[in-house]
Amino acid sequence: MNFSKPKVFGPVRPTCPVCGQTTYSQGGIHPQCAVNRADQADRVVLKARNAALATQPKAQSKTRWTKGCPRCHHEVHVRLATCGCGYSFQPKRAG
Repeated sequence: MNFSKPKVFGPVRPTCPVCGQTTYSQGGIHPQCAVNRADQADRVVLKARNAALATQPKAQSKTRWTKGCPRCHHEVHVRLATCGCGYSFQPKRAG
């Protein structure tokens, strides 16, 4: 008696062009591999855009921890009572 499994000659499943494994999807590519391939193209575009933005000078952003001096237009910490130019942020006392 022959105890080996019968050989089935059916359709050959396509291999995924990204990972090289056998795929069972209609398009011949795993869905997660298709997403990775599309994301990789987007990463190239984003990397080029970020490189272009890195070369541009950055504008000073005003944060909530700074305030502007009306005399010299420098940004100073909010807790400072006087600016380096001599301007006082304290209200003048009436009296």
